Order: sequence, then structure tokens, then C-alpha cells
Amino acid sequence: MYTFLPENFTPVKQKPSKELRPMLGAILLGLILFIAAVVAWCYYTVSLRKAERLKTELMDLRADGFVIRNQHGEVVFRLAFRSGSLDLESCSKEGEILSCSRSSRGPLNFFIQTVKPKDTVMCYRVRWEELAAGPAVEHTMFWEDAHWYGGSEMSIQHWPIRLAGYQEPVPYVTSDVYSFRDSFGGILERYWLSSKAAAIKINDSVPFHLGFNATERTLFFQARYKDSPYKPPPGQQPFPELSYRVCVGSDITSIHKYMVRRYFNKPSKIPAENAFRYPIWSTWALYKNDIDQDKLLRFAEKIKKYHFNCSHIEIDDMYTQAYGDFDFDPVKFPNITEMFAKLREDGFKVTLWIHPFTHINSPNYEVGIERQLFIKEPSGRLPAMVE
Repeated sequence: MYTFLPENFTPVKQKPSKELRPMLGAILLGLILFIAAVVAWCYYTVSLRKAERLKTELMDLRADGFVIRNQHGEVVFRLAFRSGSLDLESCSKEGEILSCSRSSRGPLNFFIQTVKPKDTVMCYRVRWEELAAGPAVEHTMFWEDAHWYGGSEMSIQHWPIRLAGYQEPVPYVTSDVYSFRDSFGGILERYWLSSKAAAIKINDSVPFHLGFNATERTLFFQARYKDSPYKPPPGQQPFPELSYRVCVGSDITSIHKYMVRRYFNKPSKIPAENAFRYPIWSTWALYKNDIDQDKLLRFAEKIKKYHFNCSHIEIDDMYTQAYGDFDFDPVKFPNITEMFAKLREDGFKVTLWIHPFTHINSPNYEVGIERQLFIKEPSGRLPAMVE
């Protein structure tokens, strides 16, 4: 049996219940918001990757370096990546950290972390670490029209810094500037301060080499292990890492005070006032290394005779038989107990020049080798020697 329906028959559609209408509306709204968020994120990601520069606070990061501005928009610090350029498409930002995973040379670990320790100070922690042994990491800092201070003792010291010529990066280690005029002296810090209230501190863990180009008014900051006195810590791959912190402030005084408190320990005690108020009488000035007990006592007698002020007498070179000895030469100083008693009686304090090295003829040379107390030459087998 068949049932025939009229041609104009239309089935009746069931309307959703009143209870379902709010739920369907909420689902539809959530779907629209989700799609909008996905579209916005994709647009942001594409824009980020296609951008020629990335911005984090007062820093503009480009593939070949970065610039930092102060609160007034003036460029106060400029740096270029000399050993490679960043692939900005590999960069991403999460919170205060902007990181990149590739450069023109291959994979790397790069990040910039923004730190604001004070209202008037903004800092950027920068780290560029290669993921392969061999290539050096080198960045170029432009000092441009600012005055810069800090760095190392030089054979010819200018304040503010004034350099001449061109110098490829060399190990940033102490040396004898009197014998090696182009080397760094006995005082050096990995810290530079600008008259534009910018400062940079190279991390102590960096195998640091420094060079410069006076014509272009630049400093070369380089990290490398190859052909270098620096060696990686035991068990660590020789992947060079250049890391530092750049801080900018409202004025040079405030930024320097912040950097000093952050990186440099203050003296724990105040030295004796007389050491600053009165002269130090060194035997080197009169006798060089030809010193003995009789000459020292006559030296003290003349100081007392002419009523000169004295903070202390310093017994300088060759009061021992060999560099590295801790005992007086018994031929030159046959009775040191009597000698020191006489000096104390006359009101003199006495200091000794202590050798920062040991001669191979000193008994302490063998002791130092057995106890592995000496800095070693690059191969790590023999003690390092100086001329």
C-alpha cells in the first residue's frame, strides 16, 4: 500500500529549544574569536619574519647588529656583528627574551634579554654562542663621537681613550707594557663607559680578544679558542661564546655607579693612612738589585738623619738567591733578625717585593711542578715561561 503526499507538502522543521539557543551562540562566538586569534598570530608571525629589524624596548635589532637609544630617542650605542649575520626568520620573542637559532654561518644560540634594574637604567644581556668548534665570534662596537673610558693600562695612556692605527684582536691578558709597547698592561677590566651614559661589560667566562680600528673609530670584541691562550673548561666543547651586558642610563654618573655596584667589589678595609700620606722608600731607586744588609741600614739611617717622612721601606729586587725563594740570601743578609729589630727601633715599617714568578734554579720551582701550581703553556704539559 502506498501513501501519496500533495505536491505542495513541506515538512515542518523543528525549531531549537530555547535552552539551546544561548549555548549555540556562545559556541559560534568562541569559534569566531578563535579564528580571529589564529589569523592575527599568523599575520604577526609573518610580519615578524619579514621584518628588517626587531625591537625590544630601546633596542633595534637587525641582521647585522643593533643600536640602542636613550629615552630621548638619541642613539647612544651601536654594535655590528662582524663574524656573521642573524637569520631574523629564526627569531622569536617570549617575555623579555628575544632568541634566534640561525645565522649566516649555520645554527647558533643567540639571545637578548631585557633587564630593567632601576627606573633610570635599562640593560640588555647579549649572548652569541656558536654550535661548532673553530670559528671565532666577533662583534664591532662603534665609539663614534662619544668619549670612552675604561679598558686596560697602556704604554701611552690617554683619558678618555685615544687609540691610533689598526690592531687585529689579540688576547686580552696582562703583559709588560715597558717591554712590549703594544700590549696590555698589568691593570685591565672588561668594562667600558661612554660619555653618552652607555656602558658595556664583557663576561669573565668569554675567551676574550680585543682589537681596534682608529680610522673607523671601532673596537673589536672577539671570542675564540683557536690559536689562543684560553682553553674551554674541562669537559666542555670548544664552542666560542661572546656574551656581555650593555646598560644605558640617564647620565654617565648614575650608569657608572650602577655598573660598579653590579660588577666590582669594594675594598673590605681601609689601608693604613700613612701609606698614602708619606713616601714609600724603595731600595730599587738607589741600589737596583745590588742590595744587602749594610746598604739597607745605611739607607734607613740617611732617611732618619734628614728627617724625611716615611710610610715604610720597601726591600726590592734580589734580596733572595733566586726569584721564587722565600728566604733571604744568607750572604747578603747574614742577620735579618738583628736588622729588622734595628729598623723597628728607628720607627720604620718594612715591606718586601714578592715575585709573581719562580726561577728554574729556585727550590720552589720543583715544588710548584709537583703541586701543579704554575700556569701552563698552551699544550698543557709544561709550565709557562717568561723572558
